[in-house]
Amino acid sequence: MWEQYSHIIGHIEVDSGVIANVPSWLTQKGYKNPLVVMDINTRVVAGDTLCQLLTANQIRHAVYCYSNPFLTSDETAIGQLTAAYHPDFDVLIAVGSGTINDLCKYVSLRVNRPFVVVGTAPSMDGYASKGAAMTINGMKVTPQTACPEAIFCDTAIMKNAPMLMMAAGLGDVLGKYNALADWKLSHILTGESMPESIVKLVSDAIEKCAGNVDGVLNREENAIKDLCEGLILSGLAMSLYGDSRPASGTEHHMSHYWEMRFIIEGKTPVLHGIKVGITTICALRMWKSLPAQLTAPKKEDRDKTIKLVTELYGSSSAALVGVPNPNLSFAKITENYAQILDIAKSLPEPEYIAGLLSKLSAPITPASIAVDEQTLKDSVLLARERKKTYTLLQLLGDLGLLEHFSAGLTDYFSSKALVKTKLFVLDMDGTIYLGDNLFDYTKKCLSAISDSGRDYVFFTNNSSKSKAKYLSKLEKMGIPVTAEKMLISTEVLIKHLIETHQGARLYVSGTTDLLDDFKLAGFDTDSIDPDVVVIGFDTSFTYEKLQKITKAVQNGAVIYGVNTDLLCPMPDGYIPDCGSLAAAITAATGVTIKFFGKPSVYARKYISEKTGYQESEICFVGDRLYTDIAIANSSDAVSALVLSGETKREDIRGSKHVADIVAESLEELVSKF
Repeated sequence: MWEQYSHIIGHIEVDSGVIANVPSWLTQKGYKNPLVVMDINTRVVAGDTLCQLLTANQIRHAVYCYSNPFLTSDETAIGQLTAAYHPDFDVLIAVGSGTINDLCKYVSLRVNRPFVVVGTAPSMDGYASKGAAMTINGMKVTPQTACPEAIFCDTAIMKNAPMLMMAAGLGDVLGKYNALADWKLSHILTGESMPESIVKLVSDAIEKCAGNVDGVLNREENAIKDLCEGLILSGLAMSLYGDSRPASGTEHHMSHYWEMRFIIEGKTPVLHGIKVGITTICALRMWKSLPAQLTAPKKEDRDKTIKLVTELYGSSSAALVGVPNPNLSFAKITENYAQILDIAKSLPEPEYIAGLLSKLSAPITPASIAVDEQTLKDSVLLARERKKTYTLLQLLGDLGLLEHFSAGLTDYFSSKALVKTKLFVLDMDGTIYLGDNLFDYTKKCLSAISDSGRDYVFFTNNSSKSKAKYLSKLEKMGIPVTAEKMLISTEVLIKHLIETHQGARLYVSGTTDLLDDFKLAGFDTDSIDPDVVVIGFDTSFTYEKLQKITKAVQNGAVIYGVNTDLLCPMPDGYIPDCGSLAAAITAATGVTIKFFGKPSVYARKYISEKTGYQESEICFVGDRLYTDIAIANSSDAVSALVLSGETKREDIRGSKHVADIVAESLEELVSKF
């Protein structure tokens, strides 16, 4: 099937065992001294095998292996590969997928040498494209380079790629639903060319990849082959057109914006196709939300937009604001609006895309990959500034609807997050009350939760009081609850000690209430020679206690912390909590302390066991990012941040702990269902 594209890429093989054909192809082409480029992951997967094959066929070669497990195609990586190059090398062989492919593509053009791809994962559609996705000076750019001379995708290797990488490949191709829609939008409104042959290539790519997701899940080689071929077809479409337009639209522009924010904020990179899968859901939701009737828009406040671009794109902003957006008149849009609505109707529902991605356990919400609500909103407002092609975002800008749609997307994901929720796990201080003052909306909100058919429990990390005192406090506030609805972090640790340290001698540093809880559980709490040290909230902490704990740990005692909270809220401010005291002990002993309150997996499991609800049915609600929100990370639970306590809106951006929902208060959260 590939011969018809030989004028673009001379040789393409997608099948089981094709890595063995690389040496003979090199010999046939007259290449005698390749530079094999890989990273520490792809070396294990295919790099060493390829080098053995080259050696067995007496092909002299050199290897450059990147050591960075989170490799980015930026200036540093370009410099490293360029430094490894020598004029004696007559071809570069990229062993890997996205980043390795882009780096070899970029450098090979600059050293005037061809390159070959040995794919290791069906994770992106760049194998056959001329564009190299690079990050230069913090800006995501896609310079045109050259196609590889050959592509070898060994399905026996690629079927063993991590499922997340396969999900990334699927996400990249599913994004073409929106890319084609954006292209058609521009074709209608601006007359941009749209060759049917290239449209068919992209449509065929979608059909190949979306048609057998179950087969990909089961790692069936025929399904992996279809996925690989679909990705290559998409890349060929871009190469034939001479631009990424056939395979890139709103979904890619938003994804690139997120990626640049990740770089600025120092967050761990996320696979390109994973981001594209989620931004495709975003784009389809916006398409499906287009109004049936249009009203004349207000004129865009360009000064405000330029200010935002300057703030969020940094040093790269000057080049962006210097190029105007391709604005169209309201009359032009109105004249063609029926056709635009037809495009929207022809597209799949966002839930369909989410369902396909979910089959491969791919993240399907911005929060699940640490994209906070503000970044989501900003990407709708500003992603169109990076590349000034006409897309849905340009249309919304012309209609004055960008801010409305950015808010609508956050509401959409908030409502989706709560669909499966049956239990709300409510933090206390900062969420339902502040100090000794109950929020005036709390009782109404608790009733609303119950009236909706959902359940709730309270869970506090604060180990200063016993369960009985918390129950008493709630009753005095007019919220009488049973003991089963009141959970505290101390209970989680006590359960663990009963299961694993029954009969152990303890030394407990904490309040009288904390000590009493352990005594009631049958533990000796003031041992001179303890087996276990417990550190909790302790307003009587002294240097003598620190010395005693340090000595016990140095003598082999296990040390546990009740909760990680650094500060405890008080009516007149904050005072050091368990996490701060534990930090001093870690500094003195070098021992990392294991904690049992939020956000530990112990607390999550304890809540699930005590309430009988599965993780996927739970929503954690609280005002603290690193405890109340972090507990839902890497789980099926969702989280809701309320801004009525410690965390303020300006604290959200850049945090590695991202809530599925952000609300000013419990009252606003309840209004979402």
